[in-house]
Amino acid sequence: MRSPTFLTLCPLIAGSLLLASGCADRASQTFPSAADLAVEPKPLLDPAAVESEAALDAYDVELELWGERGWATVARLCRFYDELGMPGLRCPPPQVRPREPG
Repeated sequence: MRSPTFLTLCPLIAGSLLLASGCADRASQTFPSAADLAVEPKPLLDPAAVESEAALDAYDVELELWGERGWATVARLCRFYDELGMPGLRCPPPQVRPREPG
């Protein structure tokens, strides 16, 4: 006959192994960068720029780049959650930046 101590130790050891394996997955998980979760304020138009065509053009460029950075962040977060298995996502592929000549 087996001792009661042996019968008690088996479930305790099995349970601790299950807990350890559950913690290992979370410890190795990577998260999106903090920069992807930071809110970038929308560029503001300087009131003096209303009288300058060049200043308005510069503001339009700045506003366009701000929007592109925002949507690129959304795409990165979409791919992150897609890799975690979140259902119902349709994420754009990562954009490849053109190499600079040199």
